[in-house]
Amino acid sequence: MLKENWRLISRIEQLSDCCIIVLCFFLAYYGRSSFVFWNDVLGLQLSGGDKLAPINTYLFVLGISLVGYVVVLNQLGGYSSMRLTSPWRLLWISVLASIVVFMALASVIFLLKLELSRSFIGLFCMLVGLSLTVQRYVVLRLLRYWRKKGRNFRNVIIVGVGEQALRLALELSKRPELGLFVRAFGILGPDNGRSADFRERLATNGYSYQCKFVRGGVAVERALKEYAIDEMLFTDIVPVMEEVEELVLACSEQGVRTTLAADLFSFGLVRSGLSYFGSMPLIHFQTPPGDRWELSLKRIIDVCVSGLLLVLASPLLLLIAVSVKITSPGPILFRQRRLGLNGRSFNLLKFRSMYRDAESSLESLREKNEMDGPTFKLSDDPRVTTFGKFLRKYSLDELPQLWNVFVGEMSLVGPRPPIPGEVHMYRRRERRRLSMRPGMTCLWQVSGRNKIANFDDWVKLDLSYIDNWSLTLDFLLLLRTVPTVLRGTGK
Repeated sequence: MLKENWRLISRIEQLSDCCIIVLCFFLAYYGRSSFVFWNDVLGLQLSGGDKLAPINTYLFVLGISLVGYVVVLNQLGGYSSMRLTSPWRLLWISVLASIVVFMALASVIFLLKLELSRSFIGLFCMLVGLSLTVQRYVVLRLLRYWRKKGRNFRNVIIVGVGEQALRLALELSKRPELGLFVRAFGILGPDNGRSADFRERLATNGYSYQCKFVRGGVAVERALKEYAIDEMLFTDIVPVMEEVEELVLACSEQGVRTTLAADLFSFGLVRSGLSYFGSMPLIHFQTPPGDRWELSLKRIIDVCVSGLLLVLASPLLLLIAVSVKITSPGPILFRQRRLGLNGRSFNLLKFRSMYRDAESSLESLREKNEMDGPTFKLSDDPRVTTFGKFLRKYSLDELPQLWNVFVGEMSLVGPRPPIPGEVHMYRRRERRRLSMRPGMTCLWQVSGRNKIANFDDWVKLDLSYIDNWSLTLDFLLLLRTVPTVLRGTGK
């Protein structure tokens, strides 16, 4: 019944969308005089202010848009159930659909070399995107209002009495607008007092609904009929996988939808996600920051900023290169093998600040190491040249790493890339430093690294950055790096 209701709502949505597209088409066409008026008054000097061609010239735009919007919205999930949808997702779907249709219309106009107003096309798609968002938001609010009144709801059974079941039950109780009514909790495997403990934890957390418990796979299957169940939600399934498989089969034979909690394990910071490889569903487990879209934006910023700085700083780079060559014999650049994202090997570039073949004398200085753990640090390193001390004081020796950033081996902000020999001595949890692209600066650089002599403290700062990463944090760290470099406290 509920699926039939949603199919009806979906058809009404499609019909409503078509009406909105037609209405926006005429509004955009006949409201063009307003566009021309404000273009002249505000002096915007936007193109496309000429009089539009007859409306029949633009009818093919309406035809393409009707088909395009319905197809794109269907692919984006615009006609699927909105039960768990947020208003922001509605806006994203409508805006993305408008962008795709606009690009399709622009491509057709360009290929056919048609003399049509681009501003009309843009105004039309903008009106459609905004109107679809408003229409869907109103529908979403109405549906949730009806569900709060006890209409269009789904009866569900939560199978499991563990931590996942508790979180799910409490969340559903806080969001009655979702229309999911928990009729019972299923217990698979031995009870051993789990139901009593679960009932007490529900009450402690303010769960006010009456709790019914059904024990064993046979009893849960019987509850499908007795409680008119629309969906079965499986949680904490790892210890009872065989019984879960039998119940999923029983539900499928009766046409009852089943959902498995993708968060199979309790790993703290680890988060799970679902994707498809062809028709095969895959569950992913990953730690922050994961595969967030902001990482792509971070990479774009890295390319743009590093490329710009390489051009602007080229006179300074040339001056430093000449000075390095004059002050001590040896190559201008020092190349060192480092490990980057997930252990990828690359050559880190620096202006040479040490005497030639300084690496060969490293072992003789190991006993003077000022850093606890698998890394080497010596504030008064005898291998550093006089000019090299100046470069290190103001972190000028790091400037060639802008090229490492530009080509994607590093980032502007991120944990410093370690030496392979150091990584071999890492404990397992310390390798998570490699789960993010290494950077030129990070929390360690701006948190008084001269005073940090414990490798564990260094790792904590890096992991804190990874766990709390955001573009805002990167921006703040870059701002804090500037005074650190100017004060000469970078080394």
